Amino acid sequence: MTETRLIGVALLLAVGVSACGGGGGGGGSPAPSGPVTSTLSFPLRSGLNTRTANGHTTTLTANGTPATETTDGLCSGTISGTTGPANGGAIFEGAPALSAVSVTTFSFSNCEPASDATTATDYYDSNYLPLGYNIQGGSYGVFLVPPIIPNSVKVGDVAIVGTITLFTNSTKMVGDGREDLSFVVEPDTADTAIVNVIFKSYNSSSQLLVTEQDRYRITSTGALTLVSIDVQFSTTSTTHLVFR
Repeated sequence: MTETRLIGVALLLAVGVSACGGGGGGGGSPAPSGPVTSTLSFPLRSGLNTRTANGHTTTLTANGTPATETTDGLCSGTISGTTGPANGGAIFEGAPALSAVSVTTFSFSNCEPASDATTATDYYDSNYLPLGYNIQGGSYGVFLVPPIIPNSVKVGDVAIVGTITLFTNSTKMVGDGREDLSFVVEPDTADTAIVNVIFKSYNSSSQLLVTEQDRYRITSTGALTLVSIDVQFSTTSTTHLVFR
């Protein structure tokens, strides 16, 4: 489940975000009807495997201003991520692995920096279980203990996936903190649910830096679609970013 991380906070942590403009208030649209608690069981593991095997492209939009930061985030713009199919032939931590390259770009109209891009490689075992990742110019992350991804989930399920130990590069000489991964399955419709994957990023002193929530809609066949990214910085910047 590491590819979600590359679309959101991995890029934003590297460059930081600062506001440089004001904005208006919210609109007057009628409130949507509430979500429905499905009674179905959703095949999470096979859905993730298919998504990893095939690759995917996602583009989300931010419509935030300082006046609406609580609900819509601070910044307006777009974020796009393209991840190729996971193919064999790679080596990760001295063992054969599958790998998939991700390229993420963003642009903002009212925040700095106005745009940036990053490239990273995710690594998996032969069963598409995540092993770790390497962000160019950023962190090298490793699941020192294999993550736990259940075969199926239902609305209301909560689970700890595991911890990615971070280093400054692949030599692993210098630690760079960790990421704790978990998820909660939320209501959506009678035939779908929302898998909210939660990343909590800590520095090497175990200080919480960022909480990111990546929400995926999952269908009864396991098809997964990323529908939103919510990023909340915790320390020197309290910036809130929302992409939908």
